[in-house]
Amino acid sequence: MRKQTKVVAVASAAALLAIGGAMTSFAAQGWVEEDGTWYYYDKDGNRVENEWKKSGDNWFWLNGDEGGAMATDMLVEDDDDTYYVDANGVMVTNTWVKVVNEDQDDDDDPAEYRYYYMQNSGKAYKAGDSGKTKFKTIDGKKYAFDEDGKMLYGWVNEDDSTLASDDSDWETATYYMGSWEDGSLKTGWQKITVYDQDEDDDYDYWFNFKSNGKKRFNESDSKDIFEKKINGKHYAFDNRGVMTYEWTLTTTSDAATISNWLYFNSPEDGARATKGWFKVVAPDKDGDDNTFKDYSNLENPTFAKGDAEDENERWYYANSDGELYVGQIKKIKGKYYGFAPEGNKAGSMLTGLCALRVDNSGNITKLWARDMDSDDLDDAMNGEGDFDGFGSDTNDTLYYFGNNEDSDGALKTGSVSVNLDGDNYQFQFSKTGGAEGKGRGLNGIDDSKYIYKFGMKLKAGSDDKYIVVYADGDTGASDVTVHKIDTAALRRDAVERGQNKDGDTVYAYGTLGSLVSGKASSNYYLLNTSGTIVKNKTAAKDGNDWYFYVDNKVIKMYTNNNTLTGGVEDLKKDWNVESKLISDGIDGDVLDTDMVDDGI
Repeated sequence: MRKQTKVVAVASAAALLAIGGAMTSFAAQGWVEEDGTWYYYDKDGNRVENEWKKSGDNWFWLNGDEGGAMATDMLVEDDDDTYYVDANGVMVTNTWVKVVNEDQDDDDDPAEYRYYYMQNSGKAYKAGDSGKTKFKTIDGKKYAFDEDGKMLYGWVNEDDSTLASDDSDWETATYYMGSWEDGSLKTGWQKITVYDQDEDDDYDYWFNFKSNGKKRFNESDSKDIFEKKINGKHYAFDNRGVMTYEWTLTTTSDAATISNWLYFNSPEDGARATKGWFKVVAPDKDGDDNTFKDYSNLENPTFAKGDAEDENERWYYANSDGELYVGQIKKIKGKYYGFAPEGNKAGSMLTGLCALRVDNSGNITKLWARDMDSDDLDDAMNGEGDFDGFGSDTNDTLYYFGNNEDSDGALKTGSVSVNLDGDNYQFQFSKTGGAEGKGRGLNGIDDSKYIYKFGMKLKAGSDDKYIVVYADGDTGASDVTVHKIDTAALRRDAVERGQNKDGDTVYAYGTLGSLVSGKASSNYYLLNTSGTIVKNKTAAKDGNDWYFYVDNKVIKMYTNNNTLTGGVEDLKKDWNVESKLISDGIDGDVLDTDMVDDGI
């Protein structure tokens, strides 16, 4: 037993001499040794039984069950008090004694020995009559005893002094007194092996006990855990008092909402993730080893379906209250980061090229796609597939959060080259504003030289050679419209203008007029393969072997033949002055959807 006090005092030589002296002094009365056993006779010559007799400084018990023989090495019950006499028969005081546990049981009472503490009077400490467990400080430690004086150990209830011995008793017990060899009241952090009936196995769990020894546990009906700040860190405990760890639900009412989850560290640490980054696998719907409990019995047991199954680690950020950033663009240590909204691997840090809808407060109200590839980008520009409707809200655009989640997940601004599937794309992202504006992919004309849509620089492919783009404002303006014009529709609607000197029939589409409702012809631009707006060009041949004629950035004509002499001489003479080819039927005031290609 690990205690400071000696176990069982040994009778002194003076005590033995005192007994011998008594026998010599009282031949017919007092102590008499018979066949090696001591007895005590009264004045009438009768053996004294069930009484204490003193010799010198020591007390001895005369055992009635043994005909008045002096008791040795045993517990003595005298009225409601319990004493102990050692091998010399001396009543022991101010010390611990241990007695073989006759009731030892591997399940209910596994102690090999039971301990008692004998006070200065020789009486064993016992539980009081209050019905509450009381403690006695001995050598600086606190102990509790039952009504028979046996030291309590293990889990102990608050409302009585009985041992919590059943497998599940620990769940509702108040105190923990250590092993049967220890028995001192535990405070602070304690790692204890218990049987978890839900898991049907023994587990080593951490518990925390107040300075008065009471176990911390969740007493609330509205939450599944109780949080407590201990030594500057935040911890949580369930209704059994077990310290929670890893992903933990604060309430099981809605596990699919990330706001009901908190993340605590490993089972050996348990401190809540607070004001900082952490990278983990999201909760698994099957409740494997990344959640405190198995939540798979819930209807919707996770906020990030698929992540855990794929063992996909993601970065999360918790504020000072342990709450995770969700559906926001937030500034952290001077840089901006994006966090997925509910229903989209909620709370995880965004990386790569992302299609988002962000309101004026920096809240991500819709996540169209994250970590996009080149096919995703094409679909976003076309408004196809999962991107059907992308751009219908003025808050829809592209953002870029770097290409390495472990080292570079911060929002990018300004001119950025993005590599997708081996191809480089040039983007222009806003440098101004806070979370509501910074990093937005810009729309419109930049520096009178390039045109951007959702931040991506528009340019003709090597096969197209040239493309026509409508843009009605600069990148710094709000609510700018950008459209690619389908040249196939222009060729379809081109008008026959006669034959040239070679006898070829020449078709031409004149100044573009109002393909987009109410927009002037000056808002249509010809872009080359570098993305540069063509300022002046004669017979710029595109990938369809048709020719553009541009005067001061205004597209004056699109024709199938660059030989403009003979019967179509007026085309060559007038295209760069003022086109006379405003085609019949193309100067309407509504959007011609056949001519507008939302694919860029």
